[in-house]
Amino acid sequence: MKQLLTVVAVLVSSALMGCATQHSAKWDEKVTTATGTVDAAAAGDADALWAARKDAAKHMEAVAKWEALATTTADAELYAKLARGWYLAGERYSFEEKNEKRDEAYQKGLDWATKSLKLSAPEFAKMMAEGKTHAESIVKAPKESIPAMYWYASSLGKWAASKGFATRLRYKDDIKATIDHVKSMDEMFFYAAPWRYLGGYEAQTAGLAGGSLDKSEENFKKAVQLAPNYLGTKVLWADYLCVKRQDKATFEKLLKDVIAASATAEPEIEAENLLEQEKAKKLLSQIDEKF
Repeated sequence: MKQLLTVVAVLVSSALMGCATQHSAKWDEKVTTATGTVDAAAAGDADALWAARKDAAKHMEAVAKWEALATTTADAELYAKLARGWYLAGERYSFEEKNEKRDEAYQKGLDWATKSLKLSAPEFAKMMAEGKTHAESIVKAPKESIPAMYWYASSLGKWAASKGFATRLRYKDDIKATIDHVKSMDEMFFYAAPWRYLGGYEAQTAGLAGGSLDKSEENFKKAVQLAPNYLGTKVLWADYLCVKRQDKATFEKLLKDVIAASATAEPEIEAENLLEQEKAKKLLSQIDEKF
């Protein structure tokens, strides 16, 4: 019976993969012909706006200034900032249920992360252009590529989700390989993000796609242990794992913990934590629909 189920799963996966939308990274194409250096004063202005990103208008001003800088220079760090900036925009639009803007933001985040990877991980890009698998190529990306890799995987996951289950299935292994590589080099990147991401990944892929709810819980617990002040971990834990397990008590406890927490315990991520607190309130208001 187990062998039969495995065969069925493979056949279903193969059929769905054929229906998936494909991300066109064009790994063999040059990122830009620009040769200038980053304007330090303009970059400082953009970074100051980013630091005030709890104001959504200043957040988007920062992104606009970074994009202006990107027209005159090829800089992997700048491109990674843009990937993160557009990803956060996607999160805000998602919360506001502005789905068209959400999808556009995640697409832009994915495009900038791809450009950052081309510059910071040329050996990876070369192998991809030659037709090598993502899993065998991504391990060639150096530590300097961690921001590009993380925001690439995060944006790719959100982009794929917007295209439907078949596309999510197509890219799930690429995403996991990328996050695993990030974790192998820096498990603490962006407040234990690799552990947090894998917690969500295991919950979302549990069942046909091969994930494990037990592994999901282990990953979420590790993320909370390593970075307790990043409130988004508990929100994901509640939304992805508790709902799937139909664990109402833990769902409620996690979200109430988030709402009661200080958003400024980590000043650098106050904006993200404030958004996560709003997400927690929204999820709690939907508790009767989810359980």
